[in-house]
Amino acid sequence: MKRYHILDLKSDTRKVVIATSYVSPLSEIYAISYELKSMNYKGEVIFDLVLSNGFSSNRFLKTNFDGEKLNIGEIKVLTSLKSNILDEIYVFFSENPQYVLASSLPEPQKYVLLNKNLVGEISGVTC
Repeated sequence: MKRYHILDLKSDTRKVVIATSYVSPLSEIYAISYELKSMNYKGEVIFDLVLSNGFSSNRFLKTNFDGEKLNIGEIKVLTSLKSNILDEIYVFFSENPQYVLASSLPEPQKYVLLNKNLVGEISGVTC
């Protein structure tokens, strides 16, 4: 069973790898690379680890994909994202509640993810 989902953003050209369990998708780096390659994708990849890291400062990571492999030696923590990207991520979780419900997140955080409470309310910058 895959422990991640690759989100094809509507508002951005980058791909977002979303953890779908408490296990970080970084443990499946080769499978992710294979899937990105099959999409003919090259560029920056964002990881959303909310189901494994919670709403902590290391929730979002980024690295580059060269068309063959992810550059795991250059993974960086993102402190913020543009609100349109966050909105798409929160819509994904509200449309796929099985991942959130099976997570070990505290109930208030599950509620936030499942009810789209953050859509349109986060002012992200930088990335």
